[in-house]
Amino acid sequence: MDLLEQMQSFVRIVETGSLSAAARAQKLSLPAVSRQLSALERELGGALLLRTTRRLQQTDAGRAFYEHARGVLAGVERARAVLTDTRGVRGTLTVSAAITLGMSEVVPRLPALAEQHPQLQVELRLEDRVVDLVGEGVDVAIRGGLALPDSADLIAQRLRGFHRVAVAAPAYVKRKGRPKTPAQLARHSCLRQLGRGSETSRWLFERNGEQQAVEVSGALTASAPLALRELALAGAGVALLGAPLVEGALRSRRLFRLLDEWRSPEISVWALYRTELRGSAKLRAFLDAVSH
Repeated sequence: MDLLEQMQSFVRIVETGSLSAAARAQKLSLPAVSRQLSALERELGGALLLRTTRRLQQTDAGRAFYEHARGVLAGVERARAVLTDTRGVRGTLTVSAAITLGMSEVVPRLPALAEQHPQLQVELRLEDRVVDLVGEGVDVAIRGGLALPDSADLIAQRLRGFHRVAVAAPAYVKRKGRPKTPAQLARHSCLRQLGRGSETSRWLFERNGEQQAVEVSGALTASAPLALRELALAGAGVALLGAPLVEGALRSRRLFRLLDEWRSPEISVWALYRTELRGSAKLRAFLDAVSH
């Protein structure tokens, strides 16, 4: 087991580019990771990394050992998966999810996961930012509608898709009326989501293969769809929100769906994880839970 831990630390050092980043990824102290690397080099009888004041550089032996070590660690994960039926899913899984997706798609499914696998610990981090899976010690990231990374080190698994729908509170509809076409939204107070550097003012709708885009405006914007939902519930305007986020409010009639035949193009929800976790029992259990 000591050798496996040393191999894991070495792989993390190579992938993150520094001992300190590898320590953070594994939730270990920097001296502990340094000792593991030194012990591994003593065991193998040669240097794997050349240390300078500015960066780490792999030796020829280090490059060769890295490829073998990745394969060994992936094999260990597969072997652990074989024992799932007899020992149960166990260990800690660190999950990063966008705030809205985490609250609407992940959090509601965690109680059933915990009940089914009591030895599995899930650390859920809600954050609307790009995450370095290796450097920050994240096992799986849940994101929606993003461009998939061009990387041989990551696997992207599609979990499901959803559409955004236009909604407003009964009080707003009574006060401002109900739009009959997407174009009529241009005359309404629309609650827009802040994007990268500017608010998203162009809303795209589709119906039976037909698409319409409309430029919307309004006094209120927010960075999180959860905030837009609360503003819509308060009667502040029309919001374009993911159907799972508003289904409860629609059932209770605290929100009305507008433009019943129109919705946004489908948005995919993805799970991103490192290739060496393929076959991991704890990852498979989590993905099974959030896929349904």
